Amino acid sequence: MPKAVAIHQFGGPDVLSLVDVPEPVPGPGQVTVRVRAVGVNGFDCRVRSGGMRGRYPVEFPQIIGNEFAGVVERTGPEVTGFAPGDEVLGFAVMQSGTELLAVGADQITAKPPELSWEVAGSLSAVGQTADIALDALRVGQGDTVLVHAAAGGV
Repeated sequence: MPKAVAIHQFGGPDVLSLVDVPEPVPGPGQVTVRVRAVGVNGFDCRVRSGGMRGRYPVEFPQIIGNEFAGVVERTGPEVTGFAPGDEVLGFAVMQSGTELLAVGADQITAKPPELSWEVAGSLSAVGQTADIALDALRVGQGDTVLVHAAAGGV
């Protein structure tokens, strides 16, 4: 039975524990990924500590983690572009902290071979956030962007 990192109550890192989870079966448009690395972001820490109470629903035990990197094990019906053995990275909101994960094929992309598992596992959220910000600001070719007081991956 696969294991996942979950919380049973709010608190510090000491509330994290391993729990058994059912083996996922990929549905239509999904793949099953054997997770090799999971990113840990400020959002994960705020959920764990209870800082997102009232803004983000939590059901105990709550798996944590929003981004991951791993290897595709199975593909469900209607999946094209991915096959067992493919190295990928992606996101699955509050589900990524598990050994085996069923996720939509639209939530993953190929892992560049030069990236370590650790870097690939922490790339999705920061890359997606930066892309959303640039899109929201309508930054285009020929525009100049000033980034000041930069901290963190974004």
